[in-house]
Amino acid sequence: MMALNIAFFADLLVQSVKRPREAAQRVIALDLPVPLLGQAAVAVAAASAVLSWFATVFFPVPVETPWMALTASPLRMALVQLAGMLLVAGVMTGLGRVFGGKGRYAQALALAVWIDAALLCVQAAQVVLMLLFPLFASALGLVAFVLFLRMTTLFTAALHDFQSGFLVFLGVTATFLMAVLVVAILLGMLGLVPAAGA
Repeated sequence: MMALNIAFFADLLVQSVKRPREAAQRVIALDLPVPLLGQAAVAVAAASAVLSWFATVFFPVPVETPWMALTASPLRMALVQLAGMLLVAGVMTGLGRVFGGKGRYAQALALAVWIDAALLCVQAAQVVLMLLFPLFASALGLVAFVLFLRMTTLFTAALHDFQSGFLVFLGVTATFLMAVLVVAILLGMLGLVPAAGA
């Protein structure tokens, strides 16, 4: 197995932005064991939760949002992040299988963990920008969202060896819209999201 050092991850990060399909193939080629992927997922989720909590505490949003109940607790946020990675991996696997793809869940999980790890770098940069240039920090949030869609779409295409990134994008977008709706309903039923007008 090739050395997994800082230089490797830095190069993979740049490649994930410029040539996502090739980056996905490199991640899959690592063939990381599921226990190691689980540890990596927990570590990434914990780091992301701490950054989210830091941003919430030191840069509070003046208007209450439905998701503030999630970001108020680092542990709760970490669990949400971890569940999100598992969901992304499931969507990447299931969506591909519907259209004849052969990608495995373990491979999809490796890609999902790497997507979150890449976005963690953007999140860290966003927190730093909050201290220096708050306006640019908000714009970076949009960049992170676009990067998430691009990486998820092209990683899914690479996972199942699909040629049409646009069709995969449509499938990913529709699936995540439905998933967000279901999650919002479940959170409302559990009382984690305040009702409108409450």
